[in-house]
Amino acid sequence: MQYGLAVSDNHYFDKNPHIPSQRQRVEVELGGKLLDVVTDAGVFSSSGVDKGTQILLKHSELASKQGRILDLGAGWGPITLELALRNPETVVYPVEVNSRALELIETNSKSLGLKNVEPVDLDSIAESSIDQIWSNPPIRIGKRALHDLLRSAFSKLKPAGEAFLVVQKHLGSDSLARWIEQELGYSVEKIDNSKGFRVFRVARS
Repeated sequence: MQYGLAVSDNHYFDKNPHIPSQRQRVEVELGGKLLDVVTDAGVFSSSGVDKGTQILLKHSELASKQGRILDLGAGWGPITLELALRNPETVVYPVEVNSRALELIETNSKSLGLKNVEPVDLDSIAESSIDQIWSNPPIRIGKRALHDLLRSAFSKLKPAGEAFLVVQKHLGSDSLARWIEQELGYSVEKIDNSKGFRVFRVARS
C-alpha cells in the first residue's frame, strides 16, 4: 500500500528516497539490551530511536506474548525489533512504504537472529487476523492519507484486538483520538502523557 501523499521534504515517506544512501551503525537499547543496528539516510530517525518511539516502548510489556503484531510505519525497525526480541513466540509484521527502511529491517533482524519478523505489504494482510498494532504513525503524510492508512490497518485487527499509538501532542494527538472514536468506533484510552507525546491504547468499544 502506498501512503497516497508525497511530502517533498519528507523523503522518509517515499518508496525510493531521493537522497544518497549512507548506512551507519548506531548503538541503541532495545529488548532490554544494548544493540548495534544499521540505519541509513532517507529513513526516519536514522541517528537512533526517536523520542516518541522511546516513550511508546516504555509500555512494551503490554505487547502480546503470542499471536500476530503489526508495526505500522516501521522505519528501520525499532518497534519491530523490541517486540520480536521480547516476545519470541509472536510474529511481528513490519509495514513500511520506504524500500530502504525495509532493507534495514531485514538486515537488522537477520543480524540479531530473529526468526519471527516478516515484512509485509499492508494490503496482503487478511482482515481480522492481527492481535495488536503498535505504531508511531506517519502523521506528516497528511490527514487524509493518515486516515486512509489507519482505516486500512484497523480493519486487520481481530475483534478483541487492540492498538498502541504514540502521537505528538502538537501534531494533533487529541484530534486523532477523537477521529478514531467517532469514525472507526473504537474506544481510546490515554495511557501516557510525556515530553509532548501521548500514548493511546485503542480497543473496540
